[in-house]
Amino acid sequence: MSSFNEDASQFKVLIAGGSLVGLGLALAFERAGIEYELFEKGEFVTQLGASMGIHPHTIRILEQLGVWKDIEKQVVPLQHRNHYDGNGRCFEESHVLVDIHEILQRPIIFMERCKALEVLHSHVQDRSKLHARNAVVGYEETLQGVIVTTEDGEQHKGHILIGADGIHSNVRKLMADKISATDQALAKEINEAFTSEYNCIFAVSRNNPEKPFLPDAMVHNVYYDNYSAVAAAGVHGLVFWFLFVKDSKLTRTPNCPRFTDDEAEATIQRYGSALVGPGYTIQDLWDARVKGTMVPLEEGVIKQWSHNRVVLMGDSVHKSTVNPGLGGNLAYEGIARLTNGLVPLLKENPMPSPEQLTEVFNQYITGQKPRAETVVDLSGQITRYEAQDTWILKFAARHIVPWLSDKLKAKLYASFSRGGPYLEYLPLPAMDADLPKPVQTPTRGISPKLITVMITGGTAAILWQMHNKNRLLSTFSAFMRQWK
Repeated sequence: MSSFNEDASQFKVLIAGGSLVGLGLALAFERAGIEYELFEKGEFVTQLGASMGIHPHTIRILEQLGVWKDIEKQVVPLQHRNHYDGNGRCFEESHVLVDIHEILQRPIIFMERCKALEVLHSHVQDRSKLHARNAVVGYEETLQGVIVTTEDGEQHKGHILIGADGIHSNVRKLMADKISATDQALAKEINEAFTSEYNCIFAVSRNNPEKPFLPDAMVHNVYYDNYSAVAAAGVHGLVFWFLFVKDSKLTRTPNCPRFTDDEAEATIQRYGSALVGPGYTIQDLWDARVKGTMVPLEEGVIKQWSHNRVVLMGDSVHKSTVNPGLGGNLAYEGIARLTNGLVPLLKENPMPSPEQLTEVFNQYITGQKPRAETVVDLSGQITRYEAQDTWILKFAARHIVPWLSDKLKAKLYASFSRGGPYLEYLPLPAMDADLPKPVQTPTRGISPKLITVMITGGTAAILWQMHNKNRLLSTFSAFMRQWK
């Protein structure tokens, strides 16, 4: 191991990745008084990506970080959601978003990803710690810390390295390379942890106020066989939309597809005539786009999240399909869990031992991994539910889910949302003053209640899908009796 010659009197965190997770970490560490440096391969406020959903438990963290008010000014909280079949018939008018807002006193929102990045970046007080166009390309551990090498050839010394560099994480690959020296099978599992069965075109389009595709605060969902679409008017003058298409084969990282603009155009040509909501099609949205791209929807949770002084976070370690919009929110839960362990440790011991750091990493993983597995599993089920992947899901969407009340769905969603962690070292908003401390070790299982209502669709059908087909009717009947 190399020596660590720099004065190591102050603990320093090195962060790889400066997107939503990296900037969130920067704000969390800055508010806690923890020294850090952050390295991003591109620009911090990038036009890449289209939109993101933010849920109430993440809004609570953003309030603690002091950034929510600037975000709130830009958005229209979502209120109504209509579900359509391929013929344009509305088979469910849902007001569950209003009920969620009333219960939790916080909305579910959609906004441009670049605008969220802009707000986060603007609230970082010492931007000299943010290094753009300078990715982490290597690291070496020492007895006292970790030394990273960046794209410009410079070396930077710290005490832990956080890989927050997304689904194509270089830190994850580097960590797997280190592990392969003693456990090649585990390294292979890490590198091949994600699969992709669905592809997605996601875009932002102009929503002409004189003739809007859909009114502000509205969401439209449309269900076809093996594909689906959703449009949301979460910002005045814009519509955020997604086209989800089942691929002909399942692929696995690192061989999940990368799509060109021509391939996106070809997909639009194939599905463009499909209605999304009353009077407008996918092609209409595409023609009015401000930006749009096509990506695979990777799914998975890697087996090992840390190694010595390196720990992974966000999409680098757990990736879910985007239908319920929980991926970014899950990452902010991870920020809370990791910093909630690190902050008190550093107050007690400003230069903790590797064993103490490992304990904090394990605490973060123990709290986060079961919830990540639940969200990844559930998100994938919702993707398949909306694309009517099986006759069971199609039948349930039409004839079962609309029976369940919005009030019930909202109450059970609220239970899920309240279970999200917050920053325990920062004051809670006044409305959360009596909030109990979140359970540190949630269970892995997905309860039927949670499945029934997850997010905004009330996906009771998933209960059917996750049991033996011979027991479907008896299981569902018992479930329904529970709520009579």
